[in-house]
Amino acid sequence: MALKRFGVSIPEDLLERFDRLVEEKGYIGRSEAIRDAMRAYIAESHWEKGGDHIMASLNIVYSHKPKIMADLIKAQHTSEAHVISTVHVHMSQSHCLEVITLKGMKESITKLANKVSGISGIEYAKLFTFALPEGAELTHSHQH
Repeated sequence: MALKRFGVSIPEDLLERFDRLVEEKGYIGRSEAIRDAMRAYIAESHWEKGGDHIMASLNIVYSHKPKIMADLIKAQHTSEAHVISTVHVHMSQSHCLEVITLKGMKESITKLANKVSGISGIEYAKLFTFALPEGAELTHSHQH
């Protein structure tokens, strides 16, 4: 991958705050932090725009009760968003963490996230969205 240099003019106080974050987060330097910020900005813009190469993970915490689990399964099975996987973690005797990996259209992912968030007994729900790099395709198989 070819790298391209460019100059940026920013207020001194903004640069100082940025440099503190670069150090706190352990980046090697500003360049990697800027690349990271640019990727996040592009992914967020892609999510806002919608499209068909949208992926997300929905992280939820809830009390371990059969009704909640049944409602979660029903919500996933009736969703237009494609559920790629779920990871279920027993956090304590009474609470579970579930991470649901999704792909599909923005509207269908948002609809499922809202439905799950509204299930009685869900104590925490957070949707993390991301987009694949331009030119990448969503597939089930890949090679390393």
